[in-house]
Amino acid sequence: MPGYEKEKPNLLPYQYALAGAASGAITRFLSQPFDVLKIRFQLQVEPISKTVVGSKYQALLQAAKTILAEEGLFGLWKGHNPGQLLSISYGLIQFQVFEYLTKATDKYLNLNAKSPGVHFICGSIAGASGTIGSFPFDVVRTRFIAQGNEKMYLSMHHAFKVMLLKEGPIAFFRGLTPSLLLVAPQAGATFTSHNILISLFVYFKLIGPDRKPSLVQNLIIGSIAGTIAKTLVYPLDLSRKRLQIQGFQEGRKGFGKNFYCRGMINSIYLTVKNEGFAALYKGLAPSILKAAITTALHFTTYDVACQFFTMLNSNR
Repeated sequence: MPGYEKEKPNLLPYQYALAGAASGAITRFLSQPFDVLKIRFQLQVEPISKTVVGSKYQALLQAAKTILAEEGLFGLWKGHNPGQLLSISYGLIQFQVFEYLTKATDKYLNLNAKSPGVHFICGSIAGASGTIGSFPFDVVRTRFIAQGNEKMYLSMHHAFKVMLLKEGPIAFFRGLTPSLLLVAPQAGATFTSHNILISLFVYFKLIGPDRKPSLVQNLIIGSIAGTIAKTLVYPLDLSRKRLQIQGFQEGRKGFGKNFYCRGMINSIYLTVKNEGFAALYKGLAPSILKAAITTALHFTTYDVACQFFTMLNSNR
C-alpha cells in the first residue's frame, strides 16, 4: 500500500490476496449504483441533456429516478454479481502483484520502493494484470447493465453460455485494448497520486512522519487520488464500454439509438464525429463520484483488512 511501507506488517502472500479481495467486494457493493448510471450514460448516443427531445437520460438525478421507476431498486444494482467477481478477482490480483513487485524492486534491484516512479511502474503492471484476469466478468457486467426489462441474459451462467455459443471466446475480451491502455496509467496514477498526497500531508504536518493517516484522512487522500486518475483516462473507459456491447445491441431495446463500431480508434472517431468531442466524457459525473468512493474504500478497507490479519498473526 502506498504510504505504508515504513511500518507495513509482514503478512503472508495469501493474506494480502484476501485483503485485496475483501476490499474489492465491499467497494463494489457500495459503488454499484454509480456504475450503473455511468454505463447507461456512456452507452447513450443521444446527448445527456434536458433540452434534447428523445434523450432517455438527461441528468444524474433524473436518470436515477427513471431507473427506479422503470426497473425498481434492483435496477441500480444490475450486473452486481459479475461486478462482485470482477472486483474480487481484480483486487486479489492487483494488490498481490503490487505487493510482490514493490518488495522485489527493493530486494533485487535495490530501488526505493516508496519512490513515485517505482509506485507508478508497479501500480501499472499490477493494474494490467488484474484487468486481464478479471476482464470476462467486466464484459458480462456491462451487458447486464445495458439490457432493459426484456432480458437476453437470465443469469450470469446463462450469459457466459450464450456469449460463448453465439460470439465465441473473443466476446469475453471485447474492449480489452482500451482497457489495458486505460488501466495501466490509471492504476499507476492512482498509486502515485496516493503516495504524493501522503507525502504532502506529512510535509504540512497533517500526519506524522510514520506516514499513517487517520481513517478520515485516508478516505480524503484516496478520493482525490481516484478522481485525478479517472479523469485523465476517461475517454478510453467510454470506448471500452461501447466496444463491450458490440454484438449485443438488440438487448438495448428502449434505450434509444445503438452504437456500432469496429474497434477502439473507430469507436472514438465515430463518437466525436456523430456526438461531438464532449461525448467522450459522457457519464463523467457519476464516474468521478464512483472513482472517488471506490478508491477511498479500496485503500481504507484494504488497510483495515491488513490490520485484521496482523492482529490474527500476533495472537497465534
